[in-house]
Amino acid sequence: MAEQVTYKRAKTWHIALSQMTGIMQMAFYVLLGYAAYIGNLGYAITTVLVGVLITITRVFDSITDPFIALIIEKFNSKHGKMRMFLAIGWALMAISTTLMCNVFAGNFSFGPDDTFSNPAGVAVFIIIYFFYIIGYTFASCVGNMEGNILTNDPKQRPTIGVWQVIYSYLSPMIVSMLITVILLPRFGTPYQLENGATDYSWTIEVFQWANLIVIGISLVALILTCIGLTPYDKPENFEGIKKDAKPSFKEMFSLLKDNKELQRYVVAACSDKLGQTVGSQSVITTLLFSVLLGSMVGSSIISVVAMLPSIIFAIVGAKLAGKHGNRKVMINWTWVCIIWNVLFIIFIMVVPEKGASSMGIPLVIFFLLMLGNNAFKMVVSTATGAMRMDVVDYELYRSGHYLPATVSAVYSFIDKMISALAPMIATLVIGIVGYTGSRIPQASDELTIGIRIITAALFCGLPLLGWALTLVAMKKFSLTRERMEEVQASIASQKKEIEQAENEEQTGTEQTGTEQTDNDNSGGEEKSQAK
Repeated sequence: MAEQVTYKRAKTWHIALSQMTGIMQMAFYVLLGYAAYIGNLGYAITTVLVGVLITITRVFDSITDPFIALIIEKFNSKHGKMRMFLAIGWALMAISTTLMCNVFAGNFSFGPDDTFSNPAGVAVFIIIYFFYIIGYTFASCVGNMEGNILTNDPKQRPTIGVWQVIYSYLSPMIVSMLITVILLPRFGTPYQLENGATDYSWTIEVFQWANLIVIGISLVALILTCIGLTPYDKPENFEGIKKDAKPSFKEMFSLLKDNKELQRYVVAACSDKLGQTVGSQSVITTLLFSVLLGSMVGSSIISVVAMLPSIIFAIVGAKLAGKHGNRKVMINWTWVCIIWNVLFIIFIMVVPEKGASSMGIPLVIFFLLMLGNNAFKMVVSTATGAMRMDVVDYELYRSGHYLPATVSAVYSFIDKMISALAPMIATLVIGIVGYTGSRIPQASDELTIGIRIITAALFCGLPLLGWALTLVAMKKFSLTRERMEEVQASIASQKKEIEQAENEEQTGTEQTGTEQTDNDNSGGEEKSQAK
């Protein structure tokens, strides 16, 4: 069957440039990661209320995905659509962050009682934030559909995820270092620590300069992305088999209701995401790194060092997925993740208290467990990203509708709504062991058996549940490598038949017109002779 399919392939440098969408998005994402400080220092909003506002905007973020996806699907232009909507997304984000950091910031102040936020500051902040989310959603919708437009080759598709991983790891690190290592010491407020060292407090000037840097970096990334997309951002690459089909909300709901493969994909991907998002909450990592192991500094070291094996294993995952198919890689490496996290749970339950506070066997074991955990999850993540492209092509095969933005939006909507539950789940569960009211996990807290169990349950146990659901969903998932070859062959065959039918119809119309012209000419000659 593979010989019957002529795959659409992209040049490697085109893929490398096109995926710089991730740099553009992550640069703004890092800046807005400081939203609590920007809201507090620039808009006189209490820290607690900023957290509430950001949660509200996350819900709004998930709701905007289907609407914006529909706009993108409906839009048609002889010059394509991806570059235009990327530019719109970048412009909205750049304008929003400039208004937030450089124009309105600093114009609001707390009243005599600083336990209450400035109402005007709250209103301005949240309106600007909503516009930012709309821009970010435009960019993310386009970013999610790029892979399908670039290539349908099962060997090449997973490599797109490799470039995404590289950019998503490197760009936040570079932007964060620029902000904390260069801008904070220069524009922050210095103060002396008890040991005589100097540290710096955040000021709004730090974020004003950070915004200008982010806009510059993201603009360069946008230009390079558009260069990579130019050969592929063409109207014919967005056509389905049913060319007269018009995307609608009805079609969107039908997609989720009738496409069983999308349902299984959503269960697998979202359950993994929820488990890992809960485990990454700061209250949980504080319990693990500080209360249990006694080394908060170790978390920073591990997060940096873990980048290298993750990138390496993303490459490994791409090669395996290209050779064996996304489903097989996802199942096999999910089992590896399960076994690894069972070992991690055993370690959490038996490791001595503060065992990683100094160099020794517990620290080495913990380091290896973390590195392996990040690396193995990256293989699963690479296969998951490529699998979404398969689901898009399967929908084209199933219904005749080519809906890359809509498929991504349906998944993203459910994913964001579920992920928004992560902070609430984490804070509710740690309440079982006494973290209620104003009490939060601190390094000085006494370690109890309850804290061990809760840490193991949330850091490893909930991801285990997510991976178990993945295995259940993948059991009936039919889009294997062999099945996708059949799907691609069928799509190519249907498009060829439609193209031939259109050519025959056009030829017939031209012949009819020619015969009519000849008849008219013949009739004219007879009338002339009669005269």
